[in-house]
Amino acid sequence: MAFIVFIGGLLEHNSGKTTVARDMVNFFKKNSAMKISPFKPLSGNNLFYHYDQIKKNTAEYKDFVSLDIAELLHETSNETKATIANPVHKVNTQAIATRFFEEGSISAFYNKYQDSEALIQRFSFCDEAGNQKSTYIVNEPIYKNRKFWNDEVLTESILKKASEIKFFKNDQEYYSLNSKYYADSIQTSFEYLKKNSDLMVIESFNNSAHPAWCVRESNVILLLGPGSIFIYEPDVYFRAIDNFRAINRNKPSTTNEVLKIASPKEALYLPLDETDRLETVTKLANQIKDTIG
Repeated sequence: MAFIVFIGGLLEHNSGKTTVARDMVNFFKKNSAMKISPFKPLSGNNLFYHYDQIKKNTAEYKDFVSLDIAELLHETSNETKATIANPVHKVNTQAIATRFFEEGSISAFYNKYQDSEALIQRFSFCDEAGNQKSTYIVNEPIYKNRKFWNDEVLTESILKKASEIKFFKNDQEYYSLNSKYYADSIQTSFEYLKKNSDLMVIESFNNSAHPAWCVRESNVILLLGPGSIFIYEPDVYFRAIDNFRAINRNKPSTTNEVLKIASPKEALYLPLDETDRLETVTKLANQIKDTIG
């Protein structure tokens, strides 16, 4: 069974999760004989901001995968499939103005435009032997708007090999499909990696405190923010999440809510300077290595 380190972020973006995860993976690769598997259960990248990187990753992995997990896999020496290490991935895009103008609501368009919408989302399922099949859900109104989205080579080369494709037309259909596929996709990949790894480094999504049920098997919890690493005992951390959910059933569990409820076991300063940062992460990784034995 793998020893599991969970890394969460205190900000929606740029908390430093991937940087510290990469440093930790590098440390164990150089200083142990353990098989290390990075794992990012859920991820999303936006075409408007990362188009060239998405094209590059798609060419390398023959699928849509997280930019973060691609970076972490490049640091490991094992041959974990990217779609096992990253079972659920969204390719996002911004809202299309004409869609909301036709609906007669500029306010709906403006609210959507501030965020992003899923264009394509992949759910990959893994059996005990590591064989996979993938289901893709596709935003039909946006995908069929060829004036907006015309890179058929990038998308349809991936969709051709799908085990299943489902189209959704609105948020309600999107969430319904997520509830159908999300949990099994993540859990099957997690079980495979847990069985075939000595160490798993799980990177969360944005500032989610609990992106999937499998994180409850974590042995170490690290929450990262600018200049800080907060270390939590797993039982304290998940008790805080359960207490929050008991009161706020319809709100997502974020790392900020955990910080409000429960104190960390330890807080470390995380320097901006690369050499100093590596020294801090190395000390922490050595502590984890001693715990593993």
